[in-house]
Amino acid sequence: MKIKLDAIITAILVVCALVTTTILIHRELWPSASPRLPIEDKPVLIARWRDSLDKGIRLGPVDAPVQLVEFADFECPFCASFHTTLKTVREQYRAQVSVVYVHFPLPMHRFALPAARASECAADQDRFEAIYDQLFEGQNSFGLKSWSEYAKAAGVVDLSAFDDCVKKTGTIARVAEGVRVGKELDVQGTPTVIVNGWKLGHPPSVKELDGMIKAVLAGKSPVDGNS
Repeated sequence: MKIKLDAIITAILVVCALVTTTILIHRELWPSASPRLPIEDKPVLIARWRDSLDKGIRLGPVDAPVQLVEFADFECPFCASFHTTLKTVREQYRAQVSVVYVHFPLPMHRFALPAARASECAADQDRFEAIYDQLFEGQNSFGLKSWSEYAKAAGVVDLSAFDDCVKKTGTIARVAEGVRVGKELDVQGTPTVIVNGWKLGHPPSVKELDGMIKAVLAGKSPVDGNS
C-alpha cells in the first residue's frame, strides 16, 4: 500500500513539475503573447505632456479645450475598441475635443509597424484620418487584404505613389519619435490615453470620457479630486 502511495505522490509531483516548466517556457518565449492594456493605476499628471502633441497626427481643432493624446497600435484590439469610443465622443464634441494619435506599435504585433507605415503613406496625401478609420475597423483583415485596398477605401488618390511608399523599409520618423516619447512617458501598453496632461490608468469608456470633457468645459480638472 505504501509503495502504491509513494508511486502516486511521485506521479503527481512529476506532473506538477511538467506543468510549471511548460508555463515558465511559455512566459519566456512569449512574454507578451496577448495584447496589453496599460497597467491599471491611478491617473498621473505629466508635467511636459504638451511635448507629445507634435509627435503624432492631430485630429480635430488645435485650439480645442480638451486635448487628448493617444499612444496606440493599429493591430491592438483594445485600441480598436477605444477607437469606437473616440468616434462616439468626437461626433458629439467636434469643436471641443482634439485627438493627437501617436504611433506606439508593439513588437509582438506582426502587422503593427506595416500598418503604421501605411497610415503615414496615406498621410502624405492628406488621408490619415480616413485610413486611420479603415485600419481600426478592418483590423481583422490584416494580412488578408493589401494595404492599397485600405488606402483605396480611404480615398487615397495616387495609389501608385502609396504602393511605392509602403514598400520602403527605412525608419519611419514619426513612428520612431512616437515610440521614443512613449518610453519617456512610461507608456507600458496600448492604448495609453492622456487627457489635458493626465495619463489615465486605463482607456476610458464613453461615459468616463464624456464626464472628463464636461469637467474641462466647466473649468475643472478631467480627473475627480484634482483641480
